[in-house]
Amino acid sequence: MTEMARKRRWKRFIDQESGKALVVPLDHGLTMGPIPGIHSPEEIERWLSAEIATGVVLHKGYAERIGGGLGCGMVIHLNGSLNIDEQPDLKQLVTSVEAAVRLGADAVSVQTNFSPATASHNLRLIGRVVDEAHSWGLPVLSMVYDKTRHDDRALEHLRHFMRAAVELGVDALKVAPPAQLERIPEVLDGVQNHTPVLFAGGALAEENALLALAAAVVRHGAEGICVGRNVFQRAAPALTLQRLLQVFRTGAITDIRFTCPPTQRERETELAV
Repeated sequence: MTEMARKRRWKRFIDQESGKALVVPLDHGLTMGPIPGIHSPEEIERWLSAEIATGVVLHKGYAERIGGGLGCGMVIHLNGSLNIDEQPDLKQLVTSVEAAVRLGADAVSVQTNFSPATASHNLRLIGRVVDEAHSWGLPVLSMVYDKTRHDDRALEHLRHFMRAAVELGVDALKVAPPAQLERIPEVLDGVQNHTPVLFAGGALAEENALLALAAAVVRHGAEGICVGRNVFQRAAPALTLQRLLQVFRTGAITDIRFTCPPTQRERETELAV
């Protein structure tokens, strides 16, 4: 009964011109602390706007502080852990779907780092969140990562964990891209046609590598990217987002210079003068 509502809400994360999602996760502060780029709400508001991102991922506290003014789709992240925890891959629920609804969420997300120690916990977590979120008509973004440390079977394991999340009813997946981007079709095979797949940006790297990932997303038909540190830890994060959006819309990596659009706070300031 809620499938239509979930599909309508997910469309808020899609760029109408390219048909791709460009989502910026900003949930790192809970895990890592006040790292550069997201040190404060004011710092985020200086570079982020709905003109250059289709959505954001936020914990509930920052959602209250900046989520309402961004104008793009908002995902409330439901679980987490500190990087100093004895088991940082065992991420616990820190809020509820109902709380996300009260905040005006368009979707909710959970991160599941799969290893032998966390697998059963993750399955229970995904199953519970999907049931609750779907009762409210909210789509669930499942962030799925392989922590088994078996690099020779990485793709096999990732596809198993993706399938498990799909079996439990998630609406979209976020996964790390394969080291060889030409293997993206293997990741998407049997999944993207019914469950959108977004690729993670990972730790800060060369911008050309990020743009190459965006071009591969277009080439192979993935849903988009969900990129945080590879955007907000750059000197000009808005410029990087604009370049990514341009790749989505043209399919090509260009060297065009962009003028960053004003943020919502800047527009409000101009109107108040």
